[in-house]
Amino acid sequence: MNWATILFWVLLVLLLALFLFLYSRGRRHEGTTARTIATDGIFSAIILLLGLVPQLGYIQLFPGISLTLSHIPVLIGAALFGWKRGALYGLLFGITSLIQGAINGTGLNVLFVYPWVSIPPRVLFGLIAGLCFAPARRNPKIWRSAFLEGLVAFLMTALHTALVFGDLLVFFPEETLALLRSVEPVAQGVGFAFLGALLLGALGEATLAALIVPAVGKGAEGILHGRERERR
Repeated sequence: MNWATILFWVLLVLLLALFLFLYSRGRRHEGTTARTIATDGIFSAIILLLGLVPQLGYIQLFPGISLTLSHIPVLIGAALFGWKRGALYGLLFGITSLIQGAINGTGLNVLFVYPWVSIPPRVLFGLIAGLCFAPARRNPKIWRSAFLEGLVAFLMTALHTALVFGDLLVFFPEETLALLRSVEPVAQGVGFAFLGALLLGALGEATLAALIVPAVGKGAEGILHGRERERR
C-alpha cells in the first residue's frame, strides 16, 4: 500500500465523517419523518436496481465503454432535496459503479473496482448538483422552467464525466492515455475511435438527463406535495 492509497483512505474517512455529521445535524433540524425515510428508500432502491441489473443502469456500448444512466436518479434527488441527499445518492451510485467494475470490468471499466475511482467523483457530483439546483428552487419562476432545469442537468452530467475522467487521469494516467499515445497509425485510429465513442456516450448521457430530469422531477415533486396536502 503506497502513500497515495493511504492518503486517499484517510481523506475518504474524514469526508464521510463530515458528511454524516452534517447530514444527521440537518435531520435533527428537519425532523426525520416516515416520508423522508420512504423517499430515501425509494431513491436508493432505484439507484441500486439501475446499478446492479445488467444492461440497465450501465449499458455497454463497446468493450470497456458503458453508457451510464444511474446518474439520473442522483440528479433528480439532488434537484428535489438538496446537496445532502444528492451526496448520499451519489455515494450509492459510486458503490454500484465499484461493484460493476468488479463483476463486468473490461477496458477502462475495470479501473472502477478501485474505490478512489468509483466513489469520490460520484459523491462530489451529487453534492455539487444539489448546490447548483438550490438557487433555482428558491426562485419559483426559474424552477418552473423545464428548459433551465434540463440545462442544469445537462451541465451536471458533463461535470460528472469530467470528474470521473479527471480522477482516472490522476490515479491511472498511463492506462487512461494508453490508447492515445501510440505512434502506430492503426493504434492511433483505434485510439481516436475510442475517444469518439467516449464523447458520444457522454453527450448521450447529458442529453438523456436534460430530457428526463425535468419531466420525472416535476412529477415526483407533484406527488410529494400532493401527499403533504392530503395529510393537512
